[in-house]
Parts: sequence; C-alpha cells; structure tokens
Amino acid sequence: MSAKKLHLTITTPLRTVYENDVDQLTVTTSAGELTVLPDHVPLVVPLMIGQAMVKNDKKEIYHAIDGGILEVRHNNEVVILSDRSENATEIDIERAETALERAKESMENAKDNVEIDYQVLERNIARELNRVKIAQKGQRK
Repeated sequence: MSAKKLHLTITTPLRTVYENDVDQLTVTTSAGELTVLPDHVPLVVPLMIGQAMVKNDKKEIYHAIDGGILEVRHNNEVVILSDRSENATEIDIERAETALERAKESMENAKDNVEIDYQVLERNIARELNRVKIAQKGQRK
C-alpha cells in the first residue's frame, strides 16, 4: 500500500470527534457509498444519516454520522462536518435500541394526529436505527 495518507477530521458543533492520518474513508452520501483514498479529487458532497468507516493499518473504525458535509481538499485533507457523530465504541447499544423503540412508538401513536411532523419522526427512527447498526458493527470488530 502507498505510504500516502489522508488527514481526516470529523467535527460536530460541540467537539472534534476524530482526527488522525488514515488510509481510506468510506461515507454514506446522498448518491450512495463513497470511498476516499489519498490523492482523491477535491470535492464537497452532502452526507446522509449513515456511517463513516475509517480504515487505518488494516483496522476499521466506525462512526455513526447524522448527515452533514464531506470536504476533500487537494492536499489529502478530509473534513466531515456533522450535527452529530459517535464512534461505534461510544454507543450504548441497549440505550440505542430503547431509543429506536421509542421513536417507532411515537410514529405509531402519531397516526391520527395531523399536526405531527412525520419527517422529524422518520429522521429520528433512521438516526436511532443507524446508531444500533453502527454499534453492532463496532462490537464485531
């Protein structure tokens, strides 16, 4: 493998979640999965609720991403700006599963209420389902 690395920073409004030199990054974009390798063409792309999988020295590190923006710069710098990001090892899987069940119950209970914002409920379900999936991936590694 090439000695070149990407310098990756994952940032939320509250903190820098991850910063390191990495071999590759795979993220969930609005157009599907995107893998970024060293010397990738510069780009800016919107991210969806999904994962950021970092590969470094054959080790995979998973982050749950709550949408945001990915910027790949010409000097092998990569920045993810997201409202929320969690490392898979930081996610309490039982709490995430409980939150997912609560989100699903909220959707069921809202069926007769015309004032409910269903997009918010669907986003909550998608976010919690993603956290459960990422936590499970992190436990398998």
